[in-house]
Amino acid sequence: MFLSDLRDNQSARIRYINEKTPFGTRLCDMGFCVGEKVICVKRATFQSPILFNVKGSNIALRKKDAKKIEVVF
Repeated sequence: MFLSDLRDNQSARIRYINEKTPFGTRLCDMGFCVGEKVICVKRATFQSPILFNVKGSNIALRKKDAKKIEVVF
């Protein structure tokens, strides 16, 4: 399952993110690291961007970027 599959108010833990890419490093800097709990706060009207809460901060990601992050319940 991917981060983009979460529904509003649903939470999961990050299972995998490719931290060896510049984009993966940037996501990890924002708090999207393996093992972190993430909550889907709200989706935009056309499903992108998606607002997530991680480590107490709200961060919006495009749906195509959220598809790069694997999560588990």
